[in-house]
Amino acid sequence: MKLRWSILLNFLIIVAVLLAVAGFQTTFWFQVFGNVPAPLLWLNLIVYVTLYRKPFPAIFTIYAMGFILLTFTAMPLKMMWISLLILFTLVYLIKSRVFWSGSGYYTIMCGFSAVAYHLIYFFSSMVLEKNPASFEIVDRLVQIILTPSFAFPMYWILAKLDKVTQDELMHEPGGLEL
Repeated sequence: MKLRWSILLNFLIIVAVLLAVAGFQTTFWFQVFGNVPAPLLWLNLIVYVTLYRKPFPAIFTIYAMGFILLTFTAMPLKMMWISLLILFTLVYLIKSRVFWSGSGYYTIMCGFSAVAYHLIYFFSSMVLEKNPASFEIVDRLVQIILTPSFAFPMYWILAKLDKVTQDELMHEPGGLEL
């Protein structure tokens, strides 16, 4: 099996974007906006990889992204990978039923993923950890509102990067294509 350089280049660019958005979210955001919770920009990137990659490369990329994100959080690895795997499964199941390419669908899926990620993380923390995560309703609602608001510019940037570094579109529409 031959590994194309464009696939490796695209993976490295995705990792660089992940480091940039996670760094922005964890440091710069609080310098500008104070105590306002930062949007989950890395989650938008994970949704993009889930929607516009084939399943096995997407899972590999998401696991690598989860491992890289550990440097920006105090979350244990098991919680990160379990949450991301369940989120991948949910988004992929929706994508296999209804999919259309474009920023509107991507924004809708980012909004869905923000809600789903918080619920997945909260309930899996209750089951798996000795000290479960606190509910913090206001912080979670602010993140749920802010995360999809950054989806359109991220989609535009990521689509341009994919156009430069990939030979073909990687999405597999299934079910009803609108």
